[in-house]
Amino acid sequence: MLNKKIKIVFIGAELNPLIKVGGLADVMGALPKALSKLGVEVLIILPFYGSLNKKLYPSKLVKANLKLADTKISFAVYQTLLAKTKIKILLIKNKLFDRQEIYLDQNKLQDTERFAAFSKCAVEAIKVLNLKPDLVHCHDWHTALVPTILDEYSLSDKNFANIPTLLTIHNLASQGLSTLELVDYLALNKKLTPALMEDYYDDQDKLELLKIGILSADAINAVSPTYAQEILTKKYGAGLEVYLQRRQKNLSGILNGIDTDVFNPQTDKAIAKKYNVNNFVKYKPVNKQALQAKLNLSVLDVPVFALISRLVSQKGLDILKPCWEALLKQDLQIIILGTGEKKYEEEFRILNKKYPAKFKAVLKFDADLAQQIYAGSDFFLMPSSFEPCGLGQLISMRYGTIPIVRATGGLKDTVRHKKTGFVFSDYNHQALAKVCDLALNIFQQPKAMQKMIKAAMLQDFSWDKSSQAYLKLYKKLIK
Repeated sequence: MLNKKIKIVFIGAELNPLIKVGGLADVMGALPKALSKLGVEVLIILPFYGSLNKKLYPSKLVKANLKLADTKISFAVYQTLLAKTKIKILLIKNKLFDRQEIYLDQNKLQDTERFAAFSKCAVEAIKVLNLKPDLVHCHDWHTALVPTILDEYSLSDKNFANIPTLLTIHNLASQGLSTLELVDYLALNKKLTPALMEDYYDDQDKLELLKIGILSADAINAVSPTYAQEILTKKYGAGLEVYLQRRQKNLSGILNGIDTDVFNPQTDKAIAKKYNVNNFVKYKPVNKQALQAKLNLSVLDVPVFALISRLVSQKGLDILKPCWEALLKQDLQIIILGTGEKKYEEEFRILNKKYPAKFKAVLKFDADLAQQIYAGSDFFLMPSSFEPCGLGQLISMRYGTIPIVRATGGLKDTVRHKKTGFVFSDYNHQALAKVCDLALNIFQQPKAMQKMIKAAMLQDFSWDKSSQAYLKLYKKLIK
């Protein structure tokens, strides 16, 4: 069995470069490519969002007007390819996803309904198209019902009898809340879905899709080894720790990688001057000067601190807030890129006006500017309260920008204190300020700073190593 080519079906809500909101999209876009290099056949199933650019990603109709038994849900399946690969993407077209928005935050129950329907459509597509995967890999709460639906299909279709499932948890905090009405909406058999009904009897007409996935998937993994351990605790378990403890033997942690073709200062067309580990001393300052000029900051050889993030408390903005004024009294600059909670956006607008030569917050998403910030900054701030894996610290090290992180999740797994970055443990502004002072001190020592930059740039956070770990897990699950 394992001598033949392994076939994996990925099912998820985001996929870079087609549709991206967060790190989930990066994993869905990069891991299949890395697995393909190992000889794995990968097929990806994604909703056909109304915002998908049909000119950039032309698709052909594979199956039209499919209907789910005992439901009113009908859908069509389109096919396209992942950019610069031969990896097939199946797009599930249904009116639930015709809108421009990917997520409908204003109505979480509606969102749960949409992705639950997508999950069942995806399984039906596997059946109708006779895909016969060796394993189905689903991601986060959006597709956490897939293992349960596959189990139900297996009772009436022998092709589904031995398909193992892997559920990857990218962020345990988002769980997909619904009610028992969802069971009838999807025409699920109550007697055949023990995990789903256990959730119902636990929570009295409240369903949590991620909890159901944890209870029913053959294996669960988190996106870093430390996060896999953290979510077993009450502090980080988001109310699901007791169920994860029950499945502890089936839980593992595999660190995310980054797409080193995309994030490469030696080939990056978005930055002012390309560079590598051998010539960064000469050319990284060119990128800093270009960045300062672009953002109307004083073009000076001062330490530049950067933050690229969703502007939410989880990312450490609550402990950064007391630090801004003290930092800005020193000879340095701060650059922020992102959008998020209004209170943080307003705080940054005030600082923009108060310190126009030293502080610049760009409150939008701009992929090219993000690359320029990674290339032109000295330090990268990620003082998160929790961080399942984190990609920002991996990208910043690739570009020779030293990360300042808290010892949690993937940050703890990837940054070595005073070697490739600066790490602090206690989640408070005093601990953060202390480590920022240490960074400023190192900046004044060019040889020590260059040694850290070189060590950071030499780290290998490509998907090559992580894809090997996934392949090993797949083979363990495939009987």
